[in-house]
Amino acid sequence: MSRVGDAIVAPVRPPPAGPGWKLRPWRLWLAGGLILLAALLTLARALTEPSLGFRFAMEGPHIVARPLPGGGTVLRQVTAVRAGGEEVAMEPDLLVESGGIINRYADQHRFYAQHARLWRLLQQPQVEIVHAGGVRTVAPEPKQVLELGLRFWYPWLVGLLCMSVGLGLWVYSPQRNAAWCFLASSMGFAYIMLLLAPGSSRLLTQAPTGWQAMHMATHVAAFVQNGALCLLLWNHPSRLGGRWFGAALVLWAALWLAVDFGEWVDTIAVGFRLPVALFGPLFALLFVLQWQRARGEPLLRAQLKWLTLLFALAFTVVFAAYVYGATGARITATQAYGLSWLALLYVGLVPLVSQVGLFRLEAWWTRAWMWFAGGVLVVALDAAFVALLSLQVDHALMLALALGGWAYFPLRQWIWRRLSRDGGASTRDLLPDVVALISRGALDAARLRHDWRALWDKLFEPLMVVPLDPAPEAASVIDGGRRLQVPGGEGLPGLTLELAARGRRLFTPQDARRANEMARLVLHGLRTQASLEASVRQERARIASDLHDDLGATLLTIAQAGDAPHERHRIARLARQALDEMRLSVRGLAGEAAPVHEAWADWRSETVTRLMQAGIGIVWLADEPPAVAMLPARTHVQLTRVLREAVSNVIRHSAAAVCTVRLQWTGERMKLSVQDNGQGLDPAAGRSPVGHGLPNIERRVRHLGGSFRLVTAPDGGALLEVEVPVQEPSATIAPS
Repeated sequence: MSRVGDAIVAPVRPPPAGPGWKLRPWRLWLAGGLILLAALLTLARALTEPSLGFRFAMEGPHIVARPLPGGGTVLRQVTAVRAGGEEVAMEPDLLVESGGIINRYADQHRFYAQHARLWRLLQQPQVEIVHAGGVRTVAPEPKQVLELGLRFWYPWLVGLLCMSVGLGLWVYSPQRNAAWCFLASSMGFAYIMLLLAPGSSRLLTQAPTGWQAMHMATHVAAFVQNGALCLLLWNHPSRLGGRWFGAALVLWAALWLAVDFGEWVDTIAVGFRLPVALFGPLFALLFVLQWQRARGEPLLRAQLKWLTLLFALAFTVVFAAYVYGATGARITATQAYGLSWLALLYVGLVPLVSQVGLFRLEAWWTRAWMWFAGGVLVVALDAAFVALLSLQVDHALMLALALGGWAYFPLRQWIWRRLSRDGGASTRDLLPDVVALISRGALDAARLRHDWRALWDKLFEPLMVVPLDPAPEAASVIDGGRRLQVPGGEGLPGLTLELAARGRRLFTPQDARRANEMARLVLHGLRTQASLEASVRQERARIASDLHDDLGATLLTIAQAGDAPHERHRIARLARQALDEMRLSVRGLAGEAAPVHEAWADWRSETVTRLMQAGIGIVWLADEPPAVAMLPARTHVQLTRVLREAVSNVIRHSAAAVCTVRLQWTGERMKLSVQDNGQGLDPAAGRSPVGHGLPNIERRVRHLGGSFRLVTAPDGGALLEVEVPVQEPSATIAPS
């Protein structure tokens, strides 16, 4: 792609070795050493504070001293701490999380001065805590690790995690500018969180040495963090311009830091919070410019979609707090927890470009935005109701949830339907096309392949459709979502589809699932159609065989008979026989199942009549089948002909006096046996009781999926046994 720059961030996993890329161990060791050093220094600073056995905090308008685990009772309404003849009055401002919460620079200086006095008091062997119940004397002890609390460990872990992500990307891809931008931003954020950890978790105070200077350094870190992200968005995924933007950022940050450090204004709201809040509109502008530059490049736009979501998730809460603080208001929320939202950006970028893949995230990008927008709407409504209508917090929240649900959910559904149009036609919409494609079958191979390609064009609207040989067994997304491979079969080629929605989006795993479903539907339909056509051809062959073997032979005999009077009776009999054969063939074509007891009754009537006319006695033995038992049409027709052929062989070849017919029914199979007491099987004499009908019997039974045998009966005659299933066989064999 012509405008694609290097990746937004380098993968955490090492890319394939190539020119210019080499993992250098010293970078890995340096990164590990920096992380360990930062962790230990932060922990050491938090543990330098002496412990009085209490954690001082606000409880309503008053200060309380809560005992640490294993301590005594709560000291309420603490007013002062004194030792060695010096006293420090306890004021609410002394317990704020950091000096950055205090707006006026003069008040900040007083904050740090008061804490320096508190530090000196804690160096005394005995310290007195003045509270509503009197005075409590305690001896300062070294602070223990278990006394740090969640307010230390949470920002400590968040800072180290983001620091590790930034350094990890730099270690594996130091040649990328994006990795350096990401490293600078993550290091700035990690410094802020690691400095907040000791301050947020202090029991009362912490070492004053360098405290204010380190706090002011967080302002530099904030400009580095946000400025580096601006540089990243300026250069990636496409370069928007020259290097002047970076120089302008540095100049702008230096100007505001001069205002901040020189205290050219009265409050930190103007000197620091305002310029930081201005990064928000700058981010938005850069996203708009990148979005316009990425027109026609779905890979770039996929990156921007997720970058926008990550920035929104990470910075909405933080920038809202900075905007609120820029008005001069006091931010009372815990900074360590509020700023940790920014970790979503640094952690979220890693799976975005290295492990999950943009094409996997593309499928639920819209849902994530809807979820985020719904949460922002409820919070905004809640804050508006509290501020404008002076409602209580719980009432405002309930009203915000109700109004948000009524207004937001219909809007969300409308937006979702609009955005879903890029997904192409639905499976339901394509059913007529699928039916038309299947119905053509193999009648027109060229038209079939044309319709196959047209089906995928209508489903996904790809930029290009290319045949794929060999065809894959299942659909899969490749090239980071740029292409979708579609399986083939049944004479249809595999296909490669490039960029869905005419290039507006990438393919997703959901698209692969839809492709598999569509391919299975079409291929199954084609196989079913082919099987049906094969069955039709087989049935036609069977009918032709029956007409040729049975009706054809009878009609040929009639045609060859003379006109003599003594032949007329024989001709009439043959004509009736031909009519019976035709009726039997028609019954098979109609495909109607016959009740078993009716079929057996017809067989008995016909068999008894024929044997008696031939002067042969008949013994008829039949089970009593269930009244609801049915015989499939095909089975009925074929067994009728098998029985006729067997009886004809008895009449013509056996010289028997008695013929025994037995019918047995088991519910799943039916057994037919014909036995005579004639001359039996005598191959040496060249006689066979089945004559030429044996191949016909064998073929018919085989087509029914059954078995037969011809043996010598116990009384010396011939015994023919046929056993067939009473249901249609699952597989058929073409007639021979």
